[in-house]
Amino acid sequence: MIERWNNKTSAQMDKRVLGDVLRSLDESQGRASAALPHTRSTIMKNPMVKLGIAAAIIAAVVLGLFEFIDTGGASGVVWAEVAQKVQASRGTVFRSTDHRPGYSMHYHSDTQYRNDLYQGDQIVRTMFGDFNTGTVILIRHRIRTYSTKTFGKLEQGRFWANPKSTIQEFLSHKHRKLGAKTIEGVLCEGIETTDPAFAGVDFPVESLMAQLWVSVETGCPIRYEDEIAGYNGEDGQLLRSAVVVDQFQWDVDLDESLFEPNIPPDYIDISPDQW
Repeated sequence: MIERWNNKTSAQMDKRVLGDVLRSLDESQGRASAALPHTRSTIMKNPMVKLGIAAAIIAAVVLGLFEFIDTGGASGVVWAEVAQKVQASRGTVFRSTDHRPGYSMHYHSDTQYRNDLYQGDQIVRTMFGDFNTGTVILIRHRIRTYSTKTFGKLEQGRFWANPKSTIQEFLSHKHRKLGAKTIEGVLCEGIETTDPAFAGVDFPVESLMAQLWVSVETGCPIRYEDEIAGYNGEDGQLLRSAVVVDQFQWDVDLDESLFEPNIPPDYIDISPDQW
């Protein structure tokens, strides 16, 4: 009831209502209401009822004042500050999972990234990206091959590939606030977009849902997830993808050697035809 009440209130209304009620309480000590004499008398004689009324009024006013003074409306997260904090992060580490078996660990600096795909405790595929040269190197360890290509829209736009720019993109598209949620013991607030343009792909998007959850305490992203369905431009087949990104570490000092491909000499170059 309080949540519904708070959505329709304002700081000015709360103050006015509080003043009116307090004045009425004071005046009621000296005179009884002609309309509700029995009820007013009963309430004024019952200290617990008076305390309950006062508590309800104070709660409503406090909720209204929080709504009025908070820089993010009803939210404790200022999303513009989240984008600034992410941009200032020296290095970022996180995990992603999708439809494939296993999981990927990602390492990002301002100019490079590395993505290791694990199955069990074994790295089966490694991807290196260089934002300065616009190139991506994919190494498949099981079949001992590697490929090189230039960045596509997918690598430039998706969160797992470029978390800094994605948050700004998120805020620049139509989105809505999701409120509070506890994720792995951390109080978070989220936003969601269903804008197909957010996908940043060059094929028609049938549907999209992306959510970003940020720690209220630190103002840093805790979890990102998206679901995208779109039509392949070559054969018109409907494709679906879903990604969950978590286990974030922000502002990490990453060693440059982490981004050196160091391809073994016996690995075969199969680019550009096979990626």
